[in-house]
Amino acid sequence: MIKLTSGMSVVFVMALLSACAQLPTNYRATPSYAITDTENTALGVKAKNELGVNTKDSSMYLINDGVDAFVARLALLMLAEKTVDVQYYIWHTDLVGKLLLTGLLNAADRGVRVRIMLDDMPVKDTTEEYLYALDRHKNIEVRLFNPFASRSFRYSDYMLSPVRINRRMHNKSFTVDNQHTIIGGRNIGNEYFSADEFNNFKDIDVLAVGPIVKDVEKQFDIYWNSKVVYPVTAFEHNSATEETLSLIRKELDAFTDAQENSRYHLDVQDSKMYKSIQRNSLSKDNPSLVFKGEVLVVYDDPNKGLGKTEDEVIFLKNLVKPYVDNIDKTFELISPYFVPGKKGVEYLIALVDKGVRVRVVTNSLSSTDGLMAQSGYSRRRYDMLEGGVELYELKTDTKTKVSKSLRRGEKAKSGLHAKTYVFDREQTFIGSFNFDQRSADINSEVGVIYDVQAMSTFIAESVFDKTIKDVAYKVKIAEQDIETGDVQIEKGDIYWLEIKDGEEVIHDTEPETGFWRRFGQGLFSIMPIESQL
Repeated sequence: MIKLTSGMSVVFVMALLSACAQLPTNYRATPSYAITDTENTALGVKAKNELGVNTKDSSMYLINDGVDAFVARLALLMLAEKTVDVQYYIWHTDLVGKLLLTGLLNAADRGVRVRIMLDDMPVKDTTEEYLYALDRHKNIEVRLFNPFASRSFRYSDYMLSPVRINRRMHNKSFTVDNQHTIIGGRNIGNEYFSADEFNNFKDIDVLAVGPIVKDVEKQFDIYWNSKVVYPVTAFEHNSATEETLSLIRKELDAFTDAQENSRYHLDVQDSKMYKSIQRNSLSKDNPSLVFKGEVLVVYDDPNKGLGKTEDEVIFLKNLVKPYVDNIDKTFELISPYFVPGKKGVEYLIALVDKGVRVRVVTNSLSSTDGLMAQSGYSRRRYDMLEGGVELYELKTDTKTKVSKSLRRGEKAKSGLHAKTYVFDREQTFIGSFNFDQRSADINSEVGVIYDVQAMSTFIAESVFDKTIKDVAYKVKIAEQDIETGDVQIEKGDIYWLEIKDGEEVIHDTEPETGFWRRFGQGLFSIMPIESQL
């Protein structure tokens, strides 16, 4: 009787879940596209002045500082006159998230059309509340990529639609007035903009004008109008009203006012970008960060999110592959979640055998926020080293300039989050694509290939020639027995070489980690989940 009752309960629960977990079908999603008559806006005039007579090239400004990255986005929002399109995997409703939501709302109040497109996976209940409320504004529309059918009990989707739910949109773009765009690796949240007290990410964004902007907007429109993206008005439980918007507006205004003279506010005022924007001299003040040349915007077809294969639709990895195949001298990779898999390892080693120098900087076990991804990397580490691939792992105590300041606190650590690949120091990819199987085969991604040798050389020299020894451990295989102090390493074992205060320090286990973290990495590394990482 007990077995029967239990069985009936399972059937009942599954039936209930099935009834709840159905994506809406009876809704309107009116197509919309980028607004193009923006040349005479303030940002349009700025773009024209920046580009000069050569309208074939784009002009790019590299942003590697978190506070500068925030300032750039907020400045664009304050200058917006006609349209703002933002597309992200994560948008937290923390300090940075709320400040930028306030900027979007203020722009909409001025008559600017705002389109917000987010992946639904990271949308928490509190974020959902803000999104639904903002969508009530006549000038704001919010859409979600591959949403959960059950808004209140997401586990039902995991149980009933695991393959569908596994496909996510990892794209990141921020475009204003169809004249300026920011594209790179950052999501929206404190840790991406040096605003977290304890952990911040090192990342790279590019602020750009020129043909690149139209291509980023084309990508946005294709996603926005795709079948895998749903307007938030489609969900029955969305009960937001004009009153809800009014309450959210008051909350955001009060929150923004409360940040006056806060530590982050003072960091913003001290940033180089803030001061340069005040002087209207961003490019003049920082000429070494400005580059011009031809670019190619590359992205996955959004129908990848519907389960279409690379034989049916375009995958980003296949657009990037020819650039890697044509490498003659150097392939330099910056990827926080580096999970090449067996085929990826064989591919990289084949490049080495061809005479190409392959160097990789990724997170260390101590700096990563993705333990499972790190396990996928660690299981292939020895093979790569044996095959001649050079590996560097970021130190956990490597702090951004702002994290070192007294305001942010000395406790702030940094993890790597940039996704940047340099081909022969002639061309560079910057975007959302990690060198892992999830980015390649499951997620939807976007990036830009910059055919600008000066930019490629600058990035490669900055990372791999000038700073790598100070900010990362070099992972090596012992060519002979090593005994130094309390450390004993046998020939053929892996060890980590650190340069500290000009002296070499050797570690026989992952530095700055404890037993349980290493145990977790080892446990995940033997599980058959590599293709999902």
